[in-house]
Amino acid sequence: MNAKDIIIEWLKERSFDGLCLPEKGDGIMTPNEIIKGMQQKNLLLTQKNDKYLILSEKKAMAEKEYSIALAQTILKLKLDGNPVGMIDKVAKGDSVVAKLKYQLDIAEAVMKACKESMDNVRIAIDTYRSILTWQR
Repeated sequence: MNAKDIIIEWLKERSFDGLCLPEKGDGIMTPNEIIKGMQQKNLLLTQKNDKYLILSEKKAMAEKEYSIALAQTILKLKLDGNPVGMIDKVAKGDSVVAKLKYQLDIAEAVMKACKESMDNVRIAIDTYRSILTWQR
């Protein structure tokens, strides 16, 4: 098995985030197929970048809401005369604050997943570039 066959098998096993495989049965991608695949991945990457910006804004908004609610709860607990050492734990246990923290954690996780997906698309683009270079 030569290097080209090993690469093709490796790509087939992993399906590489939608990497287009050869249309012909011989396992060799034409330069046009490679360029078409790169164009598709570049478009997908642009879409993911736009989505990442939206997710970043949602995360920032969730963080803002959480911080405001936490600060308000801490201030209320201090004014109520609660022991200083317990205020942080009690404030974070407040149902509204806990719900906002949960939403913040979800926003961070979704943003991280989107970033990792973007990295996978970049790898697919690099793979196309490598195959195109290798075929020259």
